[in-house]
Amino acid sequence: MSDNSKTLTHWRRRALRAEDELATVRKMRQLDAEQGLAAARELARLRVALREITEAVQWASEGAA
Repeated sequence: MSDNSKTLTHWRRRALRAEDELATVRKMRQLDAEQGLAAARELARLRVALREITEAVQWASEGAA
C-alpha cells in the first residue's frame, strides 16, 4: 500500500468518525431541546393550577367573611 492510499484511508476514517460524532451531538441537542420544551409545558400547567387555586382560595375567603 502506498503512502497516498494510507493517507486517504486515514482521512476517510477520520471523516467517518467526525460524522458519527456530529450525529451524536445532534441527538444530544435534540434531546435537550425536547426536555426544555417539556419543562416549559409543565411550568405553564403549574402556573395555571396555582392561579386557579389562588382564585378559589380568595373566593372561599370572601364568602366566609
